[in-house]
Amino acid sequence: MDSTRWDRVQALFHDAAELPASGQRAFLEAACAGDAALFSDVLAMLHDDSDGSSVIDGGVASLASDLFNEDGPASLPCKDFGPYRAIRVLGEGGMGVVCLAQRKDVGGLVAVKILRDAWLSPARRERFAGEQRLLAQLDHPGIARLYDASTFADGTPYFVMEYVDGLPLTDHCMQHSCSVERRLELFRQVCEAVQYAHSHAVIHRDLKPSNILVKADGSVRLLDFGIAKQLDGLEENSPKTRTGMRLMTPAYAAPEQVRGDQLGVHTDVYSLGVVLYQLITGVLPLDLSGLTPLEAATVIATQVPDPPSACSPLRSVSKAAWADLDVLCLKAMHKDPGRRYRSVEALMRDIDHYLRAEPLEALPDSVRYKLTKFIKRNRRSVVFSVAAVVTVIAMVTFFTLRLARARDAALAQAARTQRIQRFTVNLFEGGDEAAGPSATLDVKSLLDRGVQEAQNLSADPGLQADMFQALGGIYQKQGNLDKADFLLQAALQRRQLLFGPRSPEAAETLVALALLRDAQARYDDAE
Repeated sequence: MDSTRWDRVQALFHDAAELPASGQRAFLEAACAGDAALFSDVLAMLHDDSDGSSVIDGGVASLASDLFNEDGPASLPCKDFGPYRAIRVLGEGGMGVVCLAQRKDVGGLVAVKILRDAWLSPARRERFAGEQRLLAQLDHPGIARLYDASTFADGTPYFVMEYVDGLPLTDHCMQHSCSVERRLELFRQVCEAVQYAHSHAVIHRDLKPSNILVKADGSVRLLDFGIAKQLDGLEENSPKTRTGMRLMTPAYAAPEQVRGDQLGVHTDVYSLGVVLYQLITGVLPLDLSGLTPLEAATVIATQVPDPPSACSPLRSVSKAAWADLDVLCLKAMHKDPGRRYRSVEALMRDIDHYLRAEPLEALPDSVRYKLTKFIKRNRRSVVFSVAAVVTVIAMVTFFTLRLARARDAALAQAARTQRIQRFTVNLFEGGDEAAGPSATLDVKSLLDRGVQEAQNLSADPGLQADMFQALGGIYQKQGNLDKADFLLQAALQRRQLLFGPRSPEAAETLVALALLRDAQARYDDAE
């Protein structure tokens, strides 16, 4: 049963309760207009109430008429009761009328709630007043304080509370288009207030957005704190009635509330989970519209809601962040009280973890999950560290390759030197054998032998080109320009094939050929 239908049930109950018993059924048949479920719910309340009527069965309607006038809130004159002067009606619900009042001596504004509970006995009203005095001792910036509790002349009780000028939590977030982070920050203020009350052995039991107001400065106030608890306490000695008729708001009620089981801190944790769900999705986790109290109780006790990520219009939240929000809500709203957050403080810790991009305590500590959270939490440091590591790796790779190239070049040069040495040794050893032991080897024969040795170096074209270049230069100095031309042409051909036409090696040989052309007086070719 949603809050609107519950208000309708209670309003009809109070209207019917003012009528003689003989006229109640006819009144309900007309007022319910064919709504059999509504008729049945109100009739059941009247039946349960018939055994416990009291002297104040006239209800709050007549009291409101006496206090103000029958023209409605717009024309209410100021009326005095105790040290307070009523100014106007702020709202009216199934449980009472709330009016704005001013303290006559100091002028401060307060909110006064006049209870509708006409069936209360004098003894229960007295216990109610004593419990309200206990609640008035709660002193927390997030709790709208209960200043006073008293009764009117006819015994009807009323509460005097701090007046909070603000918007319901969900309305505030919608009007200001709050981010998920801002919504969680506001919600955390609510949790702080609830945790404070729990530390003083007080349970709210009626947590919902309409009881949570956000002021213009962004501070949160929790209203009617403990009233639902105290009223439930007043019902302790009454016989069990139909499921759904207990004092609660079904949309935010925990399974143990609708079953009539023992309530505790875990009950407020559940309601906070519902508020958080609605706060980040804009919808309630369970649709109770059109259901009878028994059907609503069954849904609340058994149906597991969809995760918030499946029904939220918010697209600015990452997939990983939604996974955490799903855990926050669904763990708080678990059907089994033992599997919810053990306290509101534990819920707050996970909210703090989410806001700091840390792993949630409610999730398993997998390496991947913790690493993802660490990266998100330390994005700048991680980016810097990765960049530094990449830079170091790049530098190490660069210098390693450079050293490898230098090493290869050194090895190649050493091998080339060895080949030149072998070439030179072979040149002279070959010359000695050809000339005989007593012969003298002339330069021309030595050069010719060198050309023959160089022609045998085809397996090493680089060295062969170097030898052709060197021998060509010597032949040029010896005046054998044709032989020099042949060798330099051979060197150029090999160097162009090995290093390219525009390489420094090929250019060196071209310069040598140009000088040779000049010596040959072949000026056109030299150019």
